[in-house]
Amino acid sequence: MEEMILGPSLGQLGSIAGSRPWLWISLSLLIGAMSFSSLLLNPPKTEFGFELGYTTADAPSILEMRAQRDFFTDGKEGNPWYQALFAEPRDSKKSMHEGKEYNELKAFYRRIKNLTIRYDETLGKDITYYDLCGSTCNLNELLFTTEEWSFFGMKYPITHLSYVFLSYVSNIGKHFYHVRTDNTSKLLNANKAMLVFMAFYQTKEVKSDLTLYEEVVQYAVDDYNSRGNSSLILTLHGERGMSSAVQQGMSHAFEYLGYGVALSVIVLFGVLLFFSILFSQLTIFRIIFIWICAMVVPLLAFITAFSIYNFLGYSITPLTIFTPFLALMHGNKYPVGFFFNSVFRIGFYTVIMLTHTWLSDSELRRDSRDEHLLEVFATCMPSLIVTSSPAAALIVCLVYPIANYAAVSFLMGLIMSFVIVFSVFFFSPAMLIICPAQDFTPLPTGNNKEVVKPTLKKVESLRGLVDKLVTLTITFILDCYCEHVDRSKCVKVVAVVFVLVLLVVPVYFGCTSLEGNLDYRQLLRPDNPRNYGVHLMSDVVWPTWFSIMFFVNKPPTFSNPREYGRFKSMIAEIEEIDGKLPSDTDMVWINDFCRHTGTKPTDDSLNMTQFKSFIEDFIYKSWKDGVKYEFINDTTPVITSMLHIVSFQGTKSLADKARLFEKCRAITNKYPEFKTTPFDTEIGFADIILQVPLVVAVIPLVSITTMFIVSTIIIGNLSVAILNFFFAGLLYASTIGTVSLLEINVNPFNAAFFLIIAAMSPSYTTHFCYYYQQAMRIKPRAAKRDRMNEMLRKCFFPCISSILCAFCVFLPCMFSDIDIFIAVAFTNIVFCILGVLIAFCAQVFLNMLPDMFTGTHWFCSPQS
Repeated sequence: MEEMILGPSLGQLGSIAGSRPWLWISLSLLIGAMSFSSLLLNPPKTEFGFELGYTTADAPSILEMRAQRDFFTDGKEGNPWYQALFAEPRDSKKSMHEGKEYNELKAFYRRIKNLTIRYDETLGKDITYYDLCGSTCNLNELLFTTEEWSFFGMKYPITHLSYVFLSYVSNIGKHFYHVRTDNTSKLLNANKAMLVFMAFYQTKEVKSDLTLYEEVVQYAVDDYNSRGNSSLILTLHGERGMSSAVQQGMSHAFEYLGYGVALSVIVLFGVLLFFSILFSQLTIFRIIFIWICAMVVPLLAFITAFSIYNFLGYSITPLTIFTPFLALMHGNKYPVGFFFNSVFRIGFYTVIMLTHTWLSDSELRRDSRDEHLLEVFATCMPSLIVTSSPAAALIVCLVYPIANYAAVSFLMGLIMSFVIVFSVFFFSPAMLIICPAQDFTPLPTGNNKEVVKPTLKKVESLRGLVDKLVTLTITFILDCYCEHVDRSKCVKVVAVVFVLVLLVVPVYFGCTSLEGNLDYRQLLRPDNPRNYGVHLMSDVVWPTWFSIMFFVNKPPTFSNPREYGRFKSMIAEIEEIDGKLPSDTDMVWINDFCRHTGTKPTDDSLNMTQFKSFIEDFIYKSWKDGVKYEFINDTTPVITSMLHIVSFQGTKSLADKARLFEKCRAITNKYPEFKTTPFDTEIGFADIILQVPLVVAVIPLVSITTMFIVSTIIIGNLSVAILNFFFAGLLYASTIGTVSLLEINVNPFNAAFFLIIAAMSPSYTTHFCYYYQQAMRIKPRAAKRDRMNEMLRKCFFPCISSILCAFCVFLPCMFSDIDIFIAVAFTNIVFCILGVLIAFCAQVFLNMLPDMFTGTHWFCSPQS
């Protein structure tokens, strides 16, 4: 018989842990205490924004956001700040573009721009919005000018104005929504209006003032809405309000995660209680002590891993939300033992697997307790190493080019690794002390016989009868199951068909349709008033009027027909993008310049000698904020950079935005001489959405591939290792594909959970593959039915128990109000159900393989 490669050496690890149990327990607690102290002395930093670290360093959005900042701040450092004010008439028959409603909106807007934010003692004056907004103070003034000059009513979206003998054009489309017009495009009714606030801040003080300004405006909005005689309903949509609403949603969801942890702890206790019945080993006090030690393992692992993570300078981000619960799940579900595995279930598997192996073999004669622990490690540690091997891959993925995903991968790998460390050096010695293996001593002779009371004899006899009945029942069921799998062709056909269906439907159709997306309402409670602001922005503004800013950093010479022709070709391609609104809705100085000079934008060149009179015209002077220029000899203009705002419709989600940005980038990249960069306030998040699907593909691929390499070495049989690799990969891919078909998208929040799923996937099939193959080493000519029986005897109950615990951790989140956590809980349910089904298929496929391919040799065992 071939000897397994690492079994004896891994057994020595158990002997080491068991030889000095109190020493290792003390060292483990000391490490945990030191790690906790380091966190107290050096508190972790928090970075809950999405500005940096969620895309690769060369992501297009980084250059595009810098272009926007440089354009509006003349190259100074600065970060953008935005705020939107929505208004609706209380009387649905009224309109926002005229009458009392319009006048109240205008008056309120003028008032809030002059509200005192705070008194600055250094400057000796009140700080208002005008002290913060810089060149963006008058973003909405064109609307009020348009209304003032439109003596015969406004047209939508383009209004033609006349002043003396001059004609002008004003674009009001971005300010009015849910509009009704006549056949001449005259605006008859507008149910909603929007005003925009924008600023750039260079210092924390200015950022604080802008945040305080939003708070001041919110108070003014609430006060206005509370008045019975007001004609409008106002809604403020800004960063501060959304951050507060998201924080409330996260706090609510964390309560349900806590319920899940408590539920898994209860289930774990039930698992230990079941083991006590199954093996007649544990008293209630021993169960409680083992239960407590099992919960300490994930706590120690998380604290130690996080202290290292914090020491290396990494911050707490939204991606780390689930990691404490991963550790708890390790410890709660797998609290019985090791955590060499992946994040959650692998921890449970390790602990439960160790406990189950310890108890199931405790009646075998050993010379000492540490020898018994040695045999336990030699038996189950190899498969635990395989299931925990993704930890190494996650740590290596620290080099992944997206910083925050690399960091959370690293943290997950550390947690998984330390769960196994503390399972070996804390839980295992504790288990040895709490539930020692049976001591074999010579039989007593003569009068040394211990007298057992008759009543106690009856109790022990009854308990033994119950335990024996349970054991016989379970044995009978498993025997019938193995017989059925071995002999039934129907079972084999069902398993093959199920695998094919998973490959075609969830994996192919689901994974190919997978996309990144996020609706901000997924982060908020349904009753939070901020939902309405998100609704107005996502369901009203974006689909009706979505503008992309094109910053042309090196404009052509407009008097040069060749250069201007190339520029017009770029604009023409942009015009052909699906959803593009008519060109007269675009905001670009060229259109107004041509009206001023009586020419057309389609002319071969522009007469730039008239640019000075155009830019100094009192109606067009606002273009000084949209065109950067300088004069040569005070007459010849040179346009150094310019802004071209292009409008689209039909944009309904961040995914739609991301696709639109990609189309715009593809066009601007064809004309590199103009150094044109598209921009929108969501462009950074759109790049995150575009790159997230790659994250949940690359890191899991590295993880499962690492598992395959380790599996091949540990199992020592290529065929079984390939089968294990196939089913682990299928489980992960089919889970993602299934939830994708059910319209659950990957996003920056649940991406970390998908990484956890990838790390957990091997735990569903590895133990079955390993023990099935190892049964041949124990009995070289064992029948397939007997091999399956031996396999199930060693790992059926640990696997089922850990799956049940993993199922419970996120189950309460299904009843929370936060959609993104409901989606995570549902994904976990899908993962557990598919995992059970795939584990069954793996057993059937193992039974279907010829013995020569599942034997003790590397690829093909010789048959006698």
